[in-house]
Amino acid sequence: MKLRAIATMILSTTALSATAGGFETNSLSTSFMYEKGNYAELGMSSRSPDVKGTVYAPTGSALAKQDYVSLAIKSDISSDLSVGLTSYNQGAIQLDYSSAGSPYAVALPVVDLDINALAVLVKYALSNNVSILGGAKQSQVQNASANIFQSAGLPASSVSGATETSLLVGASYAIPKIALRAELIYEGDANFSLDTSNAGVGTGKTSASVPDYMTLKFQSGIAEDTLLLGSIRKADWSNHQITVFPGTPTTSSFTDTTTYSLGIGRKINDAVSLIANYSTEPAGSSASTTPLTITNGYDAIGLAVRYSSGNSTVTAGYSYAKVGNITLTSGLGVGEFTNNTVTGFGIKIGYNF
Repeated sequence: MKLRAIATMILSTTALSATAGGFETNSLSTSFMYEKGNYAELGMSSRSPDVKGTVYAPTGSALAKQDYVSLAIKSDISSDLSVGLTSYNQGAIQLDYSSAGSPYAVALPVVDLDINALAVLVKYALSNNVSILGGAKQSQVQNASANIFQSAGLPASSVSGATETSLLVGASYAIPKIALRAELIYEGDANFSLDTSNAGVGTGKTSASVPDYMTLKFQSGIAEDTLLLGSIRKADWSNHQITVFPGTPTTSSFTDTTTYSLGIGRKINDAVSLIANYSTEPAGSSASTTPLTITNGYDAIGLAVRYSSGNSTVTAGYSYAKVGNITLTSGLGVGEFTNNTVTGFGIKIGYNF
C-alpha cells in the first residue's frame, strides 16, 4: 500500500471529525476523486454527544445521538477526465431537552432538522501536476419540526423540506513522487425559504441557509511510508442564520468558524496502515442567550486503521472531542455547560474496479 492510500484513509475517515460550526455534521470529501481507476465506497458513522449544563440539562445530554450513511462513486472517462457522485449528511440540529433532567423541560426547545447533500464532481488533469475540479451540490432540507415557542404559548412549527443547488469549484497541485498534493475547493452557499405551519398562528416561511465554505487540504510524504497532512476549513456562518416561523428575530446565533486539522499516517505493512489526527475549532464567545447555542468550538483527537486486501479496503476510526464551555443566560436562569464531550465512530468500505 502506497502513501497515496494512506492519504485517502486520513481524508475519508468520517469519525475523525467532531461537532463543527453552525449545524454542520460532515464536510464534502473529495478524496475518492483521487482513487486510481473506477471506485466506489460506503461509509457509516455515529456521533454521541454528552452535552450537559446546570439548570437546563443537569442529568442528560441536550444533543441527541446522530447516525450517518455516506456513498461515493467515481469513474474515469479518460486518462485525464473523471466524474464522481457523493451523497452525505451535511447538517443537522438534533436538540431535545425533554430527557435532560431540567425542571423547566416543558419550556425548552425540541428541534429535529436534517440537511442532506448530493454532489456531482468533475476532475480534469491539465498536466501530471495540476488538476481542476468543478461541479454542483444539491442541499436538501428534510421535513422538520421545531418546538421552540413554548414561552409564547405556541405549539411546534412544522417545516416542509426543500432543495437548493450551489456551485463547487477547485484546483489541486501534486508531485506524485513525494505524495505531495494541495487542494483548494470552494462550496457556494444555499438559501432556503421553507413553507411552515404552526397551529397557533397559521402559515408562513422559515428561512435557513448553508454557508459558503473554503477548504485547503495539504499532504506530503515526510519519511519512508509516513505521510503528514493538514487542512483549513472556513465557513461564513454569521451571514447564514435560521429564522423559524412565527419567530421574527433570528432563532440562531451562529458565528464564522475556521477549523484546523493535522494528521500523520504510517504504513505498517502492505495490508495495514494507521493514522492519528488532531483537529480544532477555536472557541468564540462563551456567552449565550438561547438554549439553541450550547457548544463553543472543540479540540479533538482521532485514531484510525485501514486494512487492504486486493481491490477492497476497510477503514475504521474513533474520535474524542472536548467541546468548549458556554454560559447560557435566559429567563429560566443561568446555566453552565462545561466539560462536555462528543465521541464518534466510523467505518468505510471501498472497492476499486
